[in-house]
Amino acid sequence: MSEAIELISGNVDGWADILPPSHERRDASANRARLLATACALFAERGVANVTMADIATTAGVGKGTLYRRFANKGELCLLLLDENLRGHEQEMLALLQGLAGEKATFLARLEHFFLHVAAFTDSHIALLFEVQQAGISPAAGEIDPPYFSFQHMTVSGLLRGAQAAGEIDPAVDREMLTDLLLAPLTPPYFRYLRERRGYSVERIGAFLGQLIKTL
Repeated sequence: MSEAIELISGNVDGWADILPPSHERRDASANRARLLATACALFAERGVANVTMADIATTAGVGKGTLYRRFANKGELCLLLLDENLRGHEQEMLALLQGLAGEKATFLARLEHFFLHVAAFTDSHIALLFEVQQAGISPAAGEIDPPYFSFQHMTVSGLLRGAQAAGEIDPAVDREMLTDLLLAPLTPPYFRYLRERRGYSVERIGAFLGQLIKTL
């Protein structure tokens, strides 16, 4: 389990490049705060998908150049709006998994809890997460996914590795492929489809993924 915990904790600050520097000029800081507040208001009024970067700049009373110097796209802006919740979520998951490890819970039991919590978080922040994924934000060198999705992948892969070593699942199972397939229903576009088009509840999605791994 220690390996999985290290993987989780090592990614908590994965979006540091998007956060404002400590020496940010006062006017730049004020513009940033205005843009974020404007985005929040517009998102609440119209829905995230229906607001453009131009809408945000115009409503905030700043030039488009000012907006794009801070945020390359709407996904980056959404990631910053999510930052506090993302950090809290990852810390909560880390504490949960550490607690379960201390209780000697099986790796599969830990995965069950993880899937339930990720499903709930995804549902609560689906609109912003969708924009983040669509933008393909990669602050860390060599990273192909936004930090939040990399966090999920490393956590599930680490727990599956532990499950294989403990004899809870077949060691011959392709762990990386299994990780990707288990997480696919939790990616924002597919999750939205399952919730809105198929009508599945958040609890049903999370619980099914936990049950699925027990059949391997």
